[in-house]
Amino acid sequence: MSKILENKTDNELYEMLHQGGKPGRDAFDVLYARYSSKIFTYCKKILNNSDTAEDIFQETFVRFYESAKVERKMTNVAGFLIRIARNLCLNEKAKKYNDKVPLEDFQMPYLDNSYEKKELNDILNTALEALPEKFREVLILKEFMDLSYNEIAEALNTTLPVIRIRIYRARNKLREILQPYFEEYDK
Repeated sequence: MSKILENKTDNELYEMLHQGGKPGRDAFDVLYARYSSKIFTYCKKILNNSDTAEDIFQETFVRFYESAKVERKMTNVAGFLIRIARNLCLNEKAKKYNDKVPLEDFQMPYLDNSYEKKELNDILNTALEALPEKFREVLILKEFMDLSYNEIAEALNTTLPVIRIRIYRARNKLREILQPYFEEYDK
């Protein structure tokens, strides 16, 4: 990847991707490098299964690449990628999981393997799984993917006030769920 491409905005890169050829493939590579880890994290946390998340992750970028063939004005590449991934995840969950996923498949790779961290990771995973889907999803997008409220609203095709309320309620519910663990820890 050239430094010139890395300095281009997402929208400029998408336009290059739309034009095709080698510059389009190079632009795709830069966009992939920028967003692949976030999209995979999103898929993994929504689906709670690494293998299925990998498949959905790959399909997301295939569809993103194919979308560049259609004439469209791109204003938010990250939001567009999340929307593709979200739709694929929802379809997969409806098809296979029916909202029942094994907790042991849900892992957070950013924590190390020390006993205390693993225990905290397990507690947090359990608490996240206990959240209603609409709260879990916005919290993952905000806290783990570091998307802005506006980006989340665009990706989920809803309004900014709805996102703010959901994140607020998700955080409160998570605190409520985790409170007994922290009380035990303080003893």
